[in-house]
Amino acid sequence: MIAAIRLDKRAFWIAIAALAGSLTMQVAIFAAAALRLNSVPDDGSPSVLLSRHPHVGDLVAVAGTNCVWLMAIGMLAWPIARLWSWGIHDTWDHPSVNIVARFLYPFVAVCLLVALCWVFSRQAQMLDHRLVSHWALLAMLPHGTLEFGALLLPLAAATSCIFVPAEKPGRLLLTSLAVALPLLVCAALLEVYLAPHLLLPLRA
Repeated sequence: MIAAIRLDKRAFWIAIAALAGSLTMQVAIFAAAALRLNSVPDDGSPSVLLSRHPHVGDLVAVAGTNCVWLMAIGMLAWPIARLWSWGIHDTWDHPSVNIVARFLYPFVAVCLLVALCWVFSRQAQMLDHRLVSHWALLAMLPHGTLEFGALLLPLAAATSCIFVPAEKPGRLLLTSLAVALPLLVCAALLEVYLAPHLLLPLRA
């Protein structure tokens, strides 16, 4: 009973952290696109977000790309959750190695998130060239919130272990991935089939 209450409380804060991170990343991406911080010329390449005739192939490509990002983030989340849930003497590695790794993996995770923001800000800026206003980018919020929230779930779960070590960090991460995968599929569906209906009327 107590373990279930703790899990529910942890799950609540993981969800809040993933949502807050998702919104923060989108604000950063929209700001970078609007302020032209990531100078990208419009090369005229087609965009799924402005497609009048979406295809299942688009859905597979979007969902597949996001799953690759999720896998990379999940691979970083596991050592973070493990190192902070276990004691520094509980592995075969020297304690000093574990101490360094406790801070190295989160740093690499932050670098990965910065790279993710950079990639998406370039895409947002290319899209911004084709819209009537910078504010039109807000039409991407429905699928963007789900997409980034799902990608951040494993990291949010791993980060929770820094504050409250998990008894079974592996199970915690597998649960976060099990929740993230269907969210990514839903985000891809919204991106391919809903976003164009929101953005096409706002095309310049």
